[in-house]
Amino acid sequence: MKKILSVILGLALLVSLMGVIPASAEEAAPVEAYIMYASGDWSVSYWNDGAETPVVATKATITGDGSYTVGLDFTAAAENGVDTAFNALGVKGAIEAFPKMCLKITAIRINGEPIEFAKGYTNDEDGATRMNIYNEWVTGVPADGRSWDGDTSDASAIMVAKDVFTGVKTMEVDFDVVTLKVDAAIVFASSDWAVSYWNDGAESPVAAKNADIKGEGTYTVGVEFPEGFNGLAFAAVKINNGNVAYPGYFIDVKEVKVNGEAIELKKGYTSSDDKVEMRYNLYNEWVTDLPADARRADGNLEGASPTIIDNTIEGIKSIEATFDFIYGEPPAEESETMTEEDAKALKEAGFHAFIGVQGKDTYVFRNAWYDSYALNDAEHNYFDHLTGWGNPDTEDKSDNLGGTFTDVEIKGNGEYTVSLTTGERGFTSLEGETTAFNLLFVSTDIPNKLMNSGFLTISDVKTKIGSGATQAGATVNTEEGDYVRIDVINTYAQAEDPFGYTVPGPNETIEITFTVSGW
Repeated sequence: MKKILSVILGLALLVSLMGVIPASAEEAAPVEAYIMYASGDWSVSYWNDGAETPVVATKATITGDGSYTVGLDFTAAAENGVDTAFNALGVKGAIEAFPKMCLKITAIRINGEPIEFAKGYTNDEDGATRMNIYNEWVTGVPADGRSWDGDTSDASAIMVAKDVFTGVKTMEVDFDVVTLKVDAAIVFASSDWAVSYWNDGAESPVAAKNADIKGEGTYTVGVEFPEGFNGLAFAAVKINNGNVAYPGYFIDVKEVKVNGEAIELKKGYTSSDDKVEMRYNLYNEWVTDLPADARRADGNLEGASPTIIDNTIEGIKSIEATFDFIYGEPPAEESETMTEEDAKALKEAGFHAFIGVQGKDTYVFRNAWYDSYALNDAEHNYFDHLTGWGNPDTEDKSDNLGGTFTDVEIKGNGEYTVSLTTGERGFTSLEGETTAFNLLFVSTDIPNKLMNSGFLTISDVKTKIGSGATQAGATVNTEEGDYVRIDVINTYAQAEDPFGYTVPGPNETIEITFTVSGW
């Protein structure tokens, strides 16, 4: 069968080279967008698979980047409309025709009325490129998940709550197609930072030779600055969206030339600062330890360094780097399961819970304990008070709003309370008054997999803000990051706030109470 296929492909190539277009190419199926849908009991569905159905579909032929609309009409299939078990925006044929396509939903209408929705992600599945709108079987962003803006950290397979899909007679989705740009460049700054290039769209006096990444291969990138400069403060080969588009790939720099002459190289590695770009540092003195995602194609990181070239070279007029882009399996994800013995050991050590907050209209915050400017950041010491920005009297512009925190140690089953009491300024920073929250949460050092494996439960979350009533409404988040977080307010993930509230004034308290069981 393989030999027959090879002959057919060879003939097709020959015909193409002769300038004759085969009939099959003329009749190639269009790249078609549509809504995948299954009702709650799966009795009414649409899959764009050629099967007869009373559902009327409005599809869109995708020709490239741009804006499109698709829709479904269920009125002939269900007089009172349908609910849903699953639905998604799908594009058939895009994997081959438009690799690295990203979908950006701009509007969803149910029965003609626009609805709110959270951020989704694009991935390739079951032969189609798609964006899940409601898919309760997906618990996290898959390895090939990607976003038009390069950030999937706040994306979800459930963009719209299930109860919104009640009595659906028509559904329309407006969306943009955005091709994910994946290009490589040398980014650098001269030793005095007077000359630099970052491949970020900003104007630069540097002439850059970048490379569009199309998969495995050997690429050359470079920069030229005829006036010349002395020494480097930073230099790297960077691939925009490399980690998103090519998870598990490696950059292997083979040669670096300065002013046309090859220079000595030490051993480097591939990494990503933000899980979006891919990078191979040439000179980076701020990295003192290899990052957790450091990797090499040969698997041997011993002796690898972020400073692999001499940064003191004078009269630099051009830098050129040649590298291999190599496919490797994406890093294996750590198992989400845990043994009873491991769970017992963790419980004996105990855990901690910390209240956190972020203002919406002014950036007043106390971050999660594991974030920057938090518990382990001794240099700034922001974790013991509310912090704002805009202070001209401090080097980092931080604004100390005071306040006190009551965090707790968790040592067994029971009810626990964390709290924040504001200082004399409340949530009013030099930027102005905070009138709403982006975030109000409890960060813990409880590993997600301890709860996901069923060895611990957090429930009965109640919140009292200032003089307001005690109210329920929170999500115990065990999917993002490494540790369990209780999200009371999270405007980045919630369609709307779980309850009404007023931001506390001076000397008022926020309390979040929760129950731990399973010890």
